[in-house]
Amino acid sequence: MQKLVDYLLSVDKSWLVTWILIYIGFLMADAVTPGAWYVTLLKYSGIFLCLVYGIQKYRKDISLELALLFTLLADTILVIDSTSIIGVFVFCLAQFFHLARFRNIPPATLAPYILVVIVIFFFGVQNGIIPMFTIAFIYGMTLILNLILAQKWHRQAPSAQSLCAAAGFSLFLCCDICVACSYLSLIGTLPPFIYPIANYFSWFFYYPSQVLISNSSKQLISASC
Repeated sequence: MQKLVDYLLSVDKSWLVTWILIYIGFLMADAVTPGAWYVTLLKYSGIFLCLVYGIQKYRKDISLELALLFTLLADTILVIDSTSIIGVFVFCLAQFFHLARFRNIPPATLAPYILVVIVIFFFGVQNGIIPMFTIAFIYGMTLILNLILAQKWHRQAPSAQSLCAAAGFSLFLCCDICVACSYLSLIGTLPPFIYPIANYFSWFFYYPSQVLISNSSKQLISASC
């Protein structure tokens, strides 16, 4: 953990201050006025800036940039409709590009991945599984695979970037556990009181996960950064 802190402290101070201010800002605002438009805007701005940071710092890492871009697109959809199946599908695409960079898979293999997702999705629907549960299962399996690969990378080649990947995907999983609890509470499977708590803690984990992941490229840092 100390190595992670030391690395983050070595990042350009303007970015570090920006991350901290956004994080503290929406955590405090969300505790007072949950769901307010300016809280959502602050959260969304933070994810947008993760994409900007990733592009600026790792200009040659196309897979990371595409993963961050699809993450932003998914969040854009879910800002409009928090229970959108399409939004979760776009998150699947984001996870694919993380998988591509961990396994050195050409981004062009996205088409076969989409085909597999579609086949599994329709198989689940045809067998009476709730569509959201089916797409969430696909997303969850890809996320867990990326977490395993990130941890394996850090064990085999310890570095600031591999540590950011391992920590980032660990927080990402914590976030999605909260998201799952929130959704189950919304549809009545879990008690209603869980809903606001799970929503709050989902972003407690999600934003730092994206900051760390945006620092987890396997490529060399751009010389101008």
